[in-house]
Amino acid sequence: MRSRFRTDEAAATVARLAPRWGEDLALRVHTSRLLGGDPALVLHGGGNTSVKSTAREVTGEEVEVLYVKGSGWDLGRIEPRGFPACRLEPLRRLAALEELSDDAMVAALRSQMLDPSSPTPSVEALLHAILPGKFVDHTHADSVLALQDQPDARERAADVWGEDFLLVPYGMPGFALARQVARLSARLPAVHGLILEQHGIFTWGATAEESYERMIAGVTRAEECEAMRRARTVVAVGAARTDPDARLKRGIMSAIRGAVARAGDGRFLMEWRDDPALLALLARSDGPELTARGTVTPDHVIRTKPRPLWLDPPTDADPATLRSACEAAVAAYRDWYRAYFKRNAPRSAAPLTMLDAAPRVVLVPGLGALTLGRSLAQARIAGDIVARSAAVIQQAEAIGRYHPVAEADLFDVEYWSLEQAKLAKGSARLPLSGQVALVTGAASGIGLVTAEQLLSLGAHLFLVDRATESLAASLQRLEERFGERVSASACDVTDGGDVTATVARAVETFGGIDILVSNAGTAPQGLLHTEPGERALEDSLEINLLGHQRVSRAVVEVLLAQGQGGCLLFNASKSAVNPGPEFGPYAVPKAGLLALMRQYAVDLGAHGIRSNAVNADRIRTALFDGGVLEARAKARGLTPDAYFRQNLLARETTAADVADVFGWLASAEATTGCVVTVDGGNAAAFLR
Repeated sequence: MRSRFRTDEAAATVARLAPRWGEDLALRVHTSRLLGGDPALVLHGGGNTSVKSTAREVTGEEVEVLYVKGSGWDLGRIEPRGFPACRLEPLRRLAALEELSDDAMVAALRSQMLDPSSPTPSVEALLHAILPGKFVDHTHADSVLALQDQPDARERAADVWGEDFLLVPYGMPGFALARQVARLSARLPAVHGLILEQHGIFTWGATAEESYERMIAGVTRAEECEAMRRARTVVAVGAARTDPDARLKRGIMSAIRGAVARAGDGRFLMEWRDDPALLALLARSDGPELTARGTVTPDHVIRTKPRPLWLDPPTDADPATLRSACEAAVAAYRDWYRAYFKRNAPRSAAPLTMLDAAPRVVLVPGLGALTLGRSLAQARIAGDIVARSAAVIQQAEAIGRYHPVAEADLFDVEYWSLEQAKLAKGSARLPLSGQVALVTGAASGIGLVTAEQLLSLGAHLFLVDRATESLAASLQRLEERFGERVSASACDVTDGGDVTATVARAVETFGGIDILVSNAGTAPQGLLHTEPGERALEDSLEINLLGHQRVSRAVVEVLLAQGQGGCLLFNASKSAVNPGPEFGPYAVPKAGLLALMRQYAVDLGAHGIRSNAVNADRIRTALFDGGVLEARAKARGLTPDAYFRQNLLARETTAADVADVFGWLASAEATTGCVVTVDGGNAAAFLR
């Protein structure tokens, strides 16, 4: 493994951070990011680092502290505020106790924080406190795990690391591991680090560079040992390849997503991984047995569950065939998980409530791994873990026998409250959490504001518009606020092929679709009894009626394949029931849109698919550009502002008002075939 430490880069980090945070913490951030930036060392919140330094109490008194990674922080992106400062000496005394419960440990750690608003210290804080180095690093390096997930792990550790590292038999993380190492305290000053059986590696040093370089050297020993050099296995992770099975993959996504939801575990986001190492593992005849042995390090269990679901590859993408196969596979997995819980829960001193029984990884030979998460970010984390684990498992088998921790140990970590707290960080459930919405005409106006509203309610959003530049700008703005919960694709709803491809991209991006907001439209004018008016009507029907039908049909195909209901929402208009003069090319298709909405409500209610519409009026959008607003206001003897306030409530109705209603309808489980008016009150447009 190549060292990435550069003196000039470290100096630049110190220059940037030290004036506020001090040199020790600045260097701690620098080398932590070096470790966290290498997926062969740690993944997504794994590992932890610390530095022993001094800080001032609120009284001004200087005290020795341990700056240790905050629980749930990612080393690759950690900032100084991600290292809470704890008084060092009390932590050392805590590690000397014979017993300490998890809750008591967390309470004690937080009681020693100089800033109570800081993140909760790592569960390994006590271990960091008693280790001799000023700087301490801990990773779950792939090559170390391949050597330590072995029946003869201790003998291999002695051969590879000799007397420079001390082997520690597997123990539960937290206080138990700290107490275990404390009993070896007399031997610690003579070594450079610890090898944790079936867990990972610790190093320390007087400087950040020394601890980091010892980590790199220790991992390099594992990579270059004779057994590893002899091993021949696929280890590439993340390489792209062409995908001839896209349709089958989308079908499996829909079938698995629906099966999990119908089983009562809610909606998940999903993503495929097909790294070479993963595909090689799936091609092995012993693949199911190998992956059933457990995770390569116990920390991964909260992201991936103890084992994946294996799905025999279906012969085709027929929805009925896929649904049946996936239903059976999910049911079998749930039976296994319930039995796993029943076997292990009685060992707990306190009553336990079973977590959801949904798999987080579905392995399909020839296709790859379908990963599930309550958010797309969680699904991607599971994907990164399973891809790297595939390489580690094959390395371990090539040099011996893959032998991770036992099922009981995995259970203890999965149901450990301190590990569950990592998942709870930032995972508040919102009304539309786990749901995917596709919004057309989303680059501006009502579509964009509605997209923001649905995102604020927890949904993942796929934006669609034919205005590519505006769409790109809106996507960028939303990504800054909502990150990977939003994606987009240019699409012309008058092109059936374009619509089909766009809906497929939405499924491939997020794993499925739950909500459609069919909003794209134009506002043509003209007299229907004239030739220009008739041409305007024909063009308008394509986008303002048939465009809605094309998108709805493509989305309904996904909803039916998922078999978990869904929601169709249409942006109609008060013109559908109260047409204005010379506005026939717009009003006639909108009247048809209400009929379309009602027909879907009638035809799809039995499938749990709701269909509703919003009738809005006089909303400031691009539809009023080009002099349209001024012409309408003048025809009524009004100023433009007064035109927007001409309603029973005498207030302007905004795009945000419309978005609020779309947000409500998206979660209104008992409402279908409904038209909600959002116009400030227009008696002539009251539905009869």
